[in-house]
Amino acid sequence: MSMAGFERSEYDINGAKTVVLSIGSGPELVFLHGTGTFTGFDVARTWAARHKVIIPYHPNFGDSGDAPALDSVEDYVLHYMDLFDRLGLTSFDLAGFSLGGWMAAEFAVRQPQRLRHLVLVAPAGLVVEDARAPELSEITPPELPSYLAHDVNAVLRYFPKAPDPAFDARLGREVGSYAQLVRNNGQGNPKLAQWVHRISVPTLILWGGADRLRPTAQGDAWVELLPNGELVVVPDTGHLVFEETPSAGEIVVDFLAGKLNQGPGKMIQLAPGVTPAAEGFNGVVWNILGQTYTLKEESDTSMGWHALLPPGSFVPPHIHPTQDEFVYMIEGKLDLELAGKQASAGPGDLIRLPMNLPHGLFNNGAAPVRCLFWVSPARTLRALFDKLHNLTDPAEVVRISAQHEVNFLPPKA
Repeated sequence: MSMAGFERSEYDINGAKTVVLSIGSGPELVFLHGTGTFTGFDVARTWAARHKVIIPYHPNFGDSGDAPALDSVEDYVLHYMDLFDRLGLTSFDLAGFSLGGWMAAEFAVRQPQRLRHLVLVAPAGLVVEDARAPELSEITPPELPSYLAHDVNAVLRYFPKAPDPAFDARLGREVGSYAQLVRNNGQGNPKLAQWVHRISVPTLILWGGADRLRPTAQGDAWVELLPNGELVVVPDTGHLVFEETPSAGEIVVDFLAGKLNQGPGKMIQLAPGVTPAAEGFNGVVWNILGQTYTLKEESDTSMGWHALLPPGSFVPPHIHPTQDEFVYMIEGKLDLELAGKQASAGPGDLIRLPMNLPHGLFNNGAAPVRCLFWVSPARTLRALFDKLHNLTDPAEVVRISAQHEVNFLPPKA
């Protein structure tokens, strides 16, 4: 990794040697790195066109010194309060990736008044029980690249091609320091969700759509808790968002310049390409009350999925108050309830379901139904399907659906 163009400074913060890199000029943007620093910080060159980018190495990580007394994220937050005081940072933008995102969020909970914007990139820290991250012990060294990137070639270039004891020692020190921070709970801070509401500044949540190390579904949990957050998902990208998709760095620039929504919501860019017939987009397949839904595409403006409805299965009458829905029939027959009227559809037919139209879909035949659904805009339907996956209690399905803009109608008397 090349550090050409970066200025390097060292500070003694309560006995902890802290190395700080900086590049560019303009409003200050502080970036807190993740567990591994071996990829470098090339994305900072993109940001440096408009910002002075400040990157401190955490004590016990990278070029900074050992600091055994710092053994909790709370310790690091207090450390950074002192460092930012030393640097004279009173009003600045703060970004963090993975572990650094956790630290950035905890800092923003405590001192939101110091921040202009917050950017959390695949952040750790939030405990999301229905989208748990894999534990460190679950990932073997040979598997690590596939957890870091959707296309492993995007990350393998950062690993040495021959044995490199110095590389191994540096990464081992960093992974060991992270393990110390999560020794009590491998998922993060169970109390963080209680305090995220204190983060009042505009917040960008940026995530790779194929992240295996920190599940993308956690982004929805962050946005639900943040009073002023928006989620942008980068398609076909794993955990190392900026290394695998360098153009994602421009999303941060646009956000800081006020060119994104700057408000609650979710943004997903449509990815070009082909989703193979037997596969889900990014491998996503849901089982919802015995029906199989295979995601085919998703973006901010639409979401499509292939559905397999076994004989006798149905979707009870419901309303989408914020989405138009369409169903293209491939195989079998569906009986329909459309605003109280009866209809049916077979192969080649297109079912049109405008928003606010009560509708139900029933496979009353002896053969399975195969069809393609899509909705526009996507809204929170992806988050709903993630939560309904493998759920068996119909009452819970109704309750959770109502929280995600799908309202099931009460049974007829």
